[in-house]
Amino acid sequence: MKLALIGYGAMGRRIQQIAEERGHKVVAIIDPRAEEATVAYISKEALNGADVAIDFTDPFSVLDNIDKTLEANVPLVVGTTGWYKDLKQVEEKVKKAKGSLLWSSNFSIGVNLYFRMVERAAQLIDKFDEYDIWGHEIHHHNKADSPSGTAKTLEQILLDNIQRKTVVVEDKLDRKIEPHELHFSSTRAGAVNFSHTIGFDSAADTLTLTHSARNRDGYVLGAVKAAEWLNGKKGFFGMDDFLKDIFQAF
Repeated sequence: MKLALIGYGAMGRRIQQIAEERGHKVVAIIDPRAEEATVAYISKEALNGADVAIDFTDPFSVLDNIDKTLEANVPLVVGTTGWYKDLKQVEEKVKKAKGSLLWSSNFSIGVNLYFRMVERAAQLIDKFDEYDIWGHEIHHHNKADSPSGTAKTLEQILLDNIQRKTVVVEDKLDRKIEPHELHFSSTRAGAVNFSHTIGFDSAADTLTLTHSARNRDGYVLGAVKAAEWLNGKKGFFGMDDFLKDIFQAF
């Protein structure tokens, strides 16, 4: 494939390395600050005939980037988080334009398998009300949003599968937590931290499920594989659509 990278920070640089190792060619690097960028701002010309574009920018830029890639008829993989309040609007735009977009709060294959493990665990715990439920995440000090998109996905999985939990509390608590509330906390520190933990706690014991990333490579490889899958398709997709194809192959 010919790829356009929108955003050339740590993720963009590693995407280029892994994409090229897999035989793809980066034909455009779009970033207003990176010295290596081929152009500062996105346009049809800037995309330079790319088969697929991959966006790892910021929540303030991503909606405009989506509009520009739709106008250029270039499929887009969106790894940027923090814009999900506009998800339904974006889905309608993509369908109206007969475009192609795949988004995920986290492209790591391991994290997406973790989502399924948490979902099944939540379904089991729902039958045993002696267990309370909590979540915690850690990200590096450069992370722009809190809680992360991955944490938001985990929160929704828990709410969808545990009937006694109806509200997530993300702020600090200066009071006793209510039985229907689920506390999901965040820490930001260090250079490379990526970790999410879900806890199921009773008076007798505690069960925890944790995903910890050693580096960014799992996220990057997943994004490149998602771009490979998206190439040639039309529609609005999530990581689940990509993974269903993989699971059906077995």
